[in-house]
Amino acid sequence: MVPLFSLPGAHGIGDIDSLYHLIERVRNLGIEIIQLLPLNALSGNDTSPYSSISAFGMDPIYLSLGRLKYLNRSIDVVESGTSVQYSEVRGLKLPILRESFKNFQKDATPFDQKRYQNFYRENQEWLEPFSIFHALSSKENKAFWDWDQDHQDLKSAREWANSNEEEVNFYRYLQWIFFEQWSDLKLFAAENGLVFMGDLPLYVSKNSADYWSEPGNFKKGVRAGVPPDLYAAEGQDWGNPIYDWKKMGKDGFSWWKKRLVWLENFFDLVRLDHIRGIYSYWAVPDGKKPNQVKRWTPGPASDLIRALKDTQIELIGEDLGSIPPAIDKWMKDIDIPGYKVFLFGWGEYKSEKYRFPETYSTKTLACTSTHDSESFFEFLENMDDSRVFELAAYLGIKPEEEFTILDLLDRVIDRLLKSPSQYVIFPLQDLLGKSIRINLPGSVGEDNWSKTIPITEHDQSRLELLGERILSKNLSKDSKTPAPLDS
Repeated sequence: MVPLFSLPGAHGIGDIDSLYHLIERVRNLGIEIIQLLPLNALSGNDTSPYSSISAFGMDPIYLSLGRLKYLNRSIDVVESGTSVQYSEVRGLKLPILRESFKNFQKDATPFDQKRYQNFYRENQEWLEPFSIFHALSSKENKAFWDWDQDHQDLKSAREWANSNEEEVNFYRYLQWIFFEQWSDLKLFAAENGLVFMGDLPLYVSKNSADYWSEPGNFKKGVRAGVPPDLYAAEGQDWGNPIYDWKKMGKDGFSWWKKRLVWLENFFDLVRLDHIRGIYSYWAVPDGKKPNQVKRWTPGPASDLIRALKDTQIELIGEDLGSIPPAIDKWMKDIDIPGYKVFLFGWGEYKSEKYRFPETYSTKTLACTSTHDSESFFEFLENMDDSRVFELAAYLGIKPEEEFTILDLLDRVIDRLLKSPSQYVIFPLQDLLGKSIRINLPGSVGEDNWSKTIPITEHDQSRLELLGERILSKNLSKDSKTPAPLDS
């Protein structure tokens, strides 16, 4: 698992080229899945991939400049620093993308013209409002409710779009280019034995093309959040609009099915973010805080899951946070794998639910940590001595043995590889033994959603050594695992 923005990139951010390089690094290491965070388009100032301006549109910041059609010049390399400077990257990439678009308008081959037209026709339902919204959003540089009155809805904004056709078409073109580049990438991954796992955020931003163009799909006067939990003592106020589930269910949740079918162009399996919010959700009324809400509101639950399963796309449910037994049972009933995060079984967390990988059920995804927790190496660094030795004993390290944090990490990796879990996913920084945190939930800061993960020659050697161990086990689950210690 790696956030695409965190990969080393030639233009200040990890992008499609970075994934080609990653595939070349890991293609012979027994690794089968590369999991990514959402790639949906963001507004100019946002960085969280879970606060997109569209449930469909992809972020052009991830486009490869070197693979651009209709760009007949080389682009200078801009090395990635320790964190992504989003405004600088957009300032670099967007003018070059516009240059490509202008050349396309003049020089497009009949074959590409037809592919572009077909792409727009097949995706017009979401692509037209998204392109108009993105064009207006870039022009205004503020939330849509602060736009002129005649731009407040899709119907009235179409007149503006007709007189600004080239600007609107630019954003359509970017989505086509993204689709074209990713199609080639996905084929390259498949040829090297790898598939992509995507991420379907449960919510969209209030300042999104979806809320702007179809406000009737959302409830008024409430916003999404979660109650106090292990991530935030006061709860989290996400601010996302909440769907009118009853209205969406009247046509069999067709909007949701279309989201998944669109994602299938990019991914082979999909993580359903915050699946708990499908079973029941934390609705924060205007003027209140998350910790002032008393109870969960029932969601569409199995009705939506059945509709999503109709698409035949492989689904995994992110079921972390405040999860009561009723939802554990529901996850089994709907037959979707949930998460088992080893980190949550140790240290101060010490939840029996995640503690021993040998007890994980087959219908699970096991991992060392997540993008919302500290990295596993950082977690180990901060454990006090008593907890470190408790973990070492479980991992079979004798009291008289000397060991390092990296030894603990490698033994945990071995345990997860031998677990019964259907999927075993390691964050890249955990494989490399780096203290890099992607996000601190409940906080807003420059460190969130911006950290890069360098891959040095030493890191590549470590990946290759881990690959030998993965290949030797062949993920067969044949070798016996030690029984858990008595509590």
